[in-house]
Amino acid sequence: MEYNDIICVLLCGGQGKRMRSTDRHKVCFPIAGTPTIVRTVGMLKSVGLRRFLIVVGQMAEQVIATLAQEHPDVAFIYQTAPRGTGHAAACAVEYLKSAGYDGKVMILMGDKIIQPHVVAELIDLHARDCPGLTLTTLPKTTRTTAGRVVIDSAGRTLGIVELADIHRASKTRRSIRLAGRRLSAGQIERSSPTVNASLYLFEADTLYKAIASLTDDNAQGELYLTDTVEHAARTGQKIALMHVDNEEDLMAYNTPEELLSASEVLQQRLDRRRRITAARPKLSRRRFRPAGEWLKMFEQNTPRLRRVMTVIYGPDENLLSERLKAFTGVLKTFIRSHGAERRVVLTRAPGRINLLGRHIDHRGGYVNVMAINHEVIMVAAPREDDTVTMVNQSGREFPRRRFRIGELLRSADWYDWMDFINSATVRQVLEASRGDWSNYARAAMLRLQHACPDHRLAGADFAVTGNIPLGAGLSSSSAMVVGVAEVAVALNGLDITTQQFVDLCGEGEWFVGSRGGSADHAAIRSGERGRIARVGFFPFRIEQTITWPDDLALVIANSGVLAAKSAGARDTYNQRVACYNLAEMILRLRSPILRNIEHLRDVNPETLGVSPAEVYRTLQLLPLKITRRAAASLLKDESNRLEEIFSSHKNIGPYRVRDVAMFGVAECRRSDMYAELLKDKRGREIGTLMRYSHDGDRVVRYSGNGRPRPHVLSYSDARLNRLIADVTSDDPARYVDAALWAQPGRYACSTPEIDLLVDIACSTKGVLGAQLAGAGLGGCAMILCRSDAVGRVMSALRKGYYRPRGLKFDCHLCRPVAGSGPLTI
Repeated sequence: MEYNDIICVLLCGGQGKRMRSTDRHKVCFPIAGTPTIVRTVGMLKSVGLRRFLIVVGQMAEQVIATLAQEHPDVAFIYQTAPRGTGHAAACAVEYLKSAGYDGKVMILMGDKIIQPHVVAELIDLHARDCPGLTLTTLPKTTRTTAGRVVIDSAGRTLGIVELADIHRASKTRRSIRLAGRRLSAGQIERSSPTVNASLYLFEADTLYKAIASLTDDNAQGELYLTDTVEHAARTGQKIALMHVDNEEDLMAYNTPEELLSASEVLQQRLDRRRRITAARPKLSRRRFRPAGEWLKMFEQNTPRLRRVMTVIYGPDENLLSERLKAFTGVLKTFIRSHGAERRVVLTRAPGRINLLGRHIDHRGGYVNVMAINHEVIMVAAPREDDTVTMVNQSGREFPRRRFRIGELLRSADWYDWMDFINSATVRQVLEASRGDWSNYARAAMLRLQHACPDHRLAGADFAVTGNIPLGAGLSSSSAMVVGVAEVAVALNGLDITTQQFVDLCGEGEWFVGSRGGSADHAAIRSGERGRIARVGFFPFRIEQTITWPDDLALVIANSGVLAAKSAGARDTYNQRVACYNLAEMILRLRSPILRNIEHLRDVNPETLGVSPAEVYRTLQLLPLKITRRAAASLLKDESNRLEEIFSSHKNIGPYRVRDVAMFGVAECRRSDMYAELLKDKRGREIGTLMRYSHDGDRVVRYSGNGRPRPHVLSYSDARLNRLIADVTSDDPARYVDAALWAQPGRYACSTPEIDLLVDIACSTKGVLGAQLAGAGLGGCAMILCRSDAVGRVMSALRKGYYRPRGLKFDCHLCRPVAGSGPLTI
């Protein structure tokens, strides 16, 4: 998007004496290797601004030469004398008026280091509220010397008062006149919760009249640009305020020390950014051929195609026939929309089951995953532009969609992915399209574009089909993200490792609002037919794969309750993740032995070199519950991190940090044990671990009469003291019952319906264990049983769950299949 109706005026007149340099202008000092003024103009261009007027004065030649190298298209105005920011702006206004300009004028200082989303949000707010002036503000702290933004009791902006004028008024006991009112120095401080961030957006007429009214009757004898706000308020102009909570999003500097601090912040942002490169796509004929040719191959079921399909899905004739039909159907859907001659790639991305390691991938714990025989299939043809079009074989349920990759991510110059997805613009788009299927395609494309800032990704025309039940906890959304990412990587020739791919897909899905890890994406990408993968994180790695035993079977039972993270449940889901984050921060603060831990997985006896009892004593350092206000008071030095955590969800009540941390610590232990137990075919012990794991997610327990009772488990100090006594006793039975892996904790992301499915299954002969599948809050239960017990399990679930509720029977036997990727034949 380009904003041709906005002129940016950057004030670079003053030399900046406090920088203690006689040969370098303040705005020419480098920050992260680039002169500040060059970086600022580049950032503004990345947002879509194209017209610039630079006000220069002292050391003008240096400023002009520095900018001209990178941005020769900017214009300059000379300020003859340094008479303040108001006079510098007046020099620009004189030129704009003479040119007959009547659009919008953005004014900022040349020494600003601003995140692009701040400018984008300022423009959006101004367009939405239609004020004469939109002003940005920052939090007021004890060290802040910026002008105070004064607000009356009705929330109206009265003006900005500089600190020097407040000090003069306090010393002389004289009041200051603002918008027809007289206020003392104390009243001004009490009425100014925020300070001026020196980033303004004016309507031209408002600016011209305000500049004409400026006088130098102030403590510094200068013309203040800030006095334009008081003039707008006094003359009845509408003023909009945009508050920037994070000071690191809008920084400036006046001294070498402040420049160094700002440089460090910016460098940290740049270091956090994942970068990948693009090359010319090398698509062989085995992957890239006309859609009509692909269709003919599937209709004829050629021997070469059959060999490839058997490698992916196994020899089961019914499954192979069903998958051939699915590919044929989606190819026909593409051809109806785009023709048979378009050259396309075919990509598949299976759903997944995490067999053990629930809710802990983002804490560094292991997951034990299976790619399953339910999947998303995509046919995609490259485009010359960055437009993405999508047609679904189930068109009534999933309408046609179209978007541009650059529509939201106006440039890849967003330094931090979290800044982008937390921006007001993204939140507004998601609120307007909550749950729309195309958001998952946007998530993949935008994350890859952000990681590839030097290359504009090509768009694609997609046709899509899938048979992963929605909201069932089988990762239909993650499969969509992975499938689109596979297409983008293939069509753009992206140079990307498996670890980068998995991490970027996981972070990409944060776009839709959830804040999970990348375990699902790892399982989808790395699956092997007939095998289970043990996957570790931080760093990502597939440590081993284990053959699935022939005498064990996995049944998935859909509860019929949608696990819709894109709708309301995401607040609960993200609140649980926040509990983990708070627990880690508090433990690092309060525990000497945990001061340097990076992940919750590290809270275990072996890593810490302590006894199990000491781990329980450490968990007693956590509060059972903590509110946002209490967390902010306790973690004063973590305000920016807390802001980021809390922005992911609404305030739905206190955070149960101790119970959630207990679940995470114990689940990390259980998931670590799983692979060896499976390798040794110790199914009964695996079932025990599954039952403990589900009890940590359980919300009700069903008694013999079929009535549910609330399941509330909490780790009070008294309960932890009993565990400490048990693990230090000489009684083996007490020690085993108190073992860390045997503690359910309390994550509580199941539902009564899933709890009932689990309890019915666990009462059936031949069942070893059952638990929630997926992230929870709806979806499926997974049931581990002997192979000869599958019929009994399905019969029990039909009789005890589906038939009494009038639900369609929805149970499936899952088999491990190959992971995602383009079809190569």
